[in-house]
Amino acid sequence: MAVWSEVTLGELAGARRLDAEYYDPKLLRYEQEVKSSGFTVKPLGDVVRNGYRVVYENTTILDRAEASADAVRFLQAADVSSVLPVINDHGIGWVHRGDWERYAKGRIHRGEILVEVKGKAEKVAIVPDDFPIETLVTGTLFKFQVDESQIDRFFLLAYLLSEYGRGLRTRCLTNTLIGFVSKSELYNIPVPLFPRTQQRAIADRVQSSLTAERKSRSVYTEAEALLESALRLDKLDLTPRLFCERPYADLQAAERFDAEYFQPPKKTVLDALAKMPGQAVSDQYRSVRRLWQPNQADAAKHVRNYDLTDALQPFLDEIVEPTTRDMIASTKKKLKPGDLVVSRLRSYLKEIAVVLDNGPMPMVGSTEFIVLRPQKGAIRIEALLVYLRSKYVQTVLKWCQDGSNHPRFHESELLNLRIPDVVRDHQDGIAARVQASIQARREARRLLDEAKSMVEKAIFGKQSG
Repeated sequence: MAVWSEVTLGELAGARRLDAEYYDPKLLRYEQEVKSSGFTVKPLGDVVRNGYRVVYENTTILDRAEASADAVRFLQAADVSSVLPVINDHGIGWVHRGDWERYAKGRIHRGEILVEVKGKAEKVAIVPDDFPIETLVTGTLFKFQVDESQIDRFFLLAYLLSEYGRGLRTRCLTNTLIGFVSKSELYNIPVPLFPRTQQRAIADRVQSSLTAERKSRSVYTEAEALLESALRLDKLDLTPRLFCERPYADLQAAERFDAEYFQPPKKTVLDALAKMPGQAVSDQYRSVRRLWQPNQADAAKHVRNYDLTDALQPFLDEIVEPTTRDMIASTKKKLKPGDLVVSRLRSYLKEIAVVLDNGPMPMVGSTEFIVLRPQKGAIRIEALLVYLRSKYVQTVLKWCQDGSNHPRFHESELLNLRIPDVVRDHQDGIAARVQASIQARREARRLLDEAKSMVEKAIFGKQSG
């Protein structure tokens, strides 16, 4: 259905924008409702300070294995959760320390709010009080400190994530091939200043949400520690080597001769696993390759479409909004509750997740996912999840990647991996912790949704009253 609005020439000149999306009637209504809500309203730029976005040049991003004492952490937009306002630092990259000196304004400060300003520009997060201070932030994230004398930072976080804040941030996006939000547009977003007691009530929900999210990560870390202890592989030397020697027969068997594929750390892990009783992944799980074609789907039905970045967190849940087939342009893989999806692209991101039961709505995902479904007698999927995300399996997958611009590993490399019996021996303890992590994460989402709803009801109630 067509949607349009009419604006005067003077309004076009004031905004210096003539793209239709900027004048979306719904977004215009959001702005009007905030400004007429009865609260004191100020532009975002008036309630924050020290805002900055850094443009980096000649920066090389390193992974953990390449980082040394002469490196600092580098936070990218992919490290910010699309579900909660938190930073996922398990896959964070590194840059040379020289960048720390060159780009001083890109240094992270605890308590800062981060707003994505490129691409979809939908992520918002707060830097926790225990975050490592030697961290630079990517130029796709704008960062600022909050003027606490005017507004509570956790309340502002709830507002920016609410339907109003999200809509007004979307309105700032330029209508170009890669969307971008300028500082002036971002700083011009209207922000309602609720009474302090009301701000505090909302902020309390946000802080409780962040506490629950920390609990979720903590319990999941316990599952990882339990697996690590059971495997007893902590003495393995996983340091990459500059060179190695392998017989020609190994090259023939692998049908590859790139040096990375024969890295000693990978062989060290595979040799250690071979000595332990166990079975291959393919003996317990099968790869499901059923495809979903958008042009053949029922136009009236909605689906949840999961991208690779959704699997940065170990669970695929209902946070992904349902969409219609016309919004999906490419072939997808069909997913079911209880599946385990493993991205074969960029293994270092550990995009591996369990598909949770999100109701009767069909679920699909990227064709870059390898979809594993348990066979009879398979180890519990929670245990396999933690095992595949472990540093040992990640070492193997890293050195199985090809040398293309978008490095992938072959499905057979995953299916041939050995699962030691010791993982099965501890599967119940691992699964219990993973389930506790899922519940805490859902509680975090519930509390955050409650905070956003409080913001939305207060603005709408004031405006309509």
